[in-house]
Amino acid sequence: MRAAGAIAAASLVLATVPATATVVGASTGLEAQVFAALNAMRAEPGAHVADLRSYRQHLRGKIVTMPGTRISYRTREGAVPVDEALTFLSGAGGRVQLASDPVLAAAAADHVAQQSRSGRTGHFGADGSGPWSRVERRGGGGMVTEVIAYGAFDAADVVRQLVVDDGVPNRGHRRAVFASHLRYAGVACGPHPTFRTMCVIDMADAPGGQMDDRSARFRIASAR
Repeated sequence: MRAAGAIAAASLVLATVPATATVVGASTGLEAQVFAALNAMRAEPGAHVADLRSYRQHLRGKIVTMPGTRISYRTREGAVPVDEALTFLSGAGGRVQLASDPVLAAAAADHVAQQSRSGRTGHFGADGSGPWSRVERRGGGGMVTEVIAYGAFDAADVVRQLVVDDGVPNRGHRRAVFASHLRYAGVACGPHPTFRTMCVIDMADAPGGQMDDRSARFRIASAR
C-alpha cells in the first residue's frame, strides 16, 4: 500500500527540461534560496503575478529572454502555460509553509549527485532508484512527491519554471508546488552536464515521507 501510493504521487510530476538554455552555475546557498522562494510562492501566490507578467512580456513566440539578462530559453508552449499560471496565481489562496526535512534533503542530494555524473534527467537514477526508494535508503518512508528543475539560473527561476510548467500536460509541478497536503520538503541543487544546473525538491505529507493518518486518508481519497 505504501509503495503503490508513493509511485502514484511521484508519477504526477515529470522533469522540466528547457530545450535550450544558457545559465550560470549554482550559487552558494542556492538550496536555502530555493526553499525560501518556494515558501514565499506558497504563502502569497498573488504577490508573484507582477513578476510573471514581466516574464511574459519577454516572450517572443516560444523564445523568452530573462528580464535584465542575456539568458534565453526556447520554451515548448510559449505563452499558453504562462497565461494559465497567471490566472491560477490571481485566484489562489495561501498554502501552509513547508518545513525543512533533512531526510528529504539527503535523498534529493543523492539524486543530484547521480545525475551530475551521469547527465541523465528525470526521476529515476542509473541504478533504477526512484524518489521513494532514495528516501527509504535515507531512513524515511515511501510517501514522497518529487519535482525537478533543470537549467534555472537562480532560485526565483527554479520556482517560476515549476509554476509555469511548460511542456508538462498535466501541470504536475504546479500542482505539487501548491499542494496543501504537502508539509515537509528537502532541496538539493548542483551542476548538470547538459543543462548546467539542476534542483531537486522532495516533498511529503509527514516528516521523512512517513505515512501518517492524514496522508493515508488523502491517498485513499485520491485513488477513488
